[in-house]
Amino acid sequence: MQGLWTIEFGSSTGRFGAGVVVFKEGRVMGGDSGYYYIGTYSLVGDEFSAKIDLVPFVPGIETVFNTLGHNVKLSLTGTLIDSEHATAQGSPVAMPHLKLGVKLTKRN
Repeated sequence: MQGLWTIEFGSSTGRFGAGVVVFKEGRVMGGDSGYYYIGTYSLVGDEFSAKIDLVPFVPGIETVFNTLGHNVKLSLTGTLIDSEHATAQGSPVAMPHLKLGVKLTKRN
């Protein structure tokens, strides 16, 4: 799982986006056009889970959950499909009624 991955994601609000993440030694780091990501992950077999904070760095850009200007804590669970592909699902911890789907592709 360790390495550089590109991500494509969409939420139950109908919004979508893309970015990059690095998985390394239990840590997740990455970002997109308005938010950086930082968190932790664990991998057991082909199953992984992650807790990730989305932190805004560009004023005025909404998340895919239609939130603006504050951190969002995500909880995700996923599966490695093969050595270069994975999928994950989750939701914001404070808004569990909203859902997120993620497609990951390993680049390095």
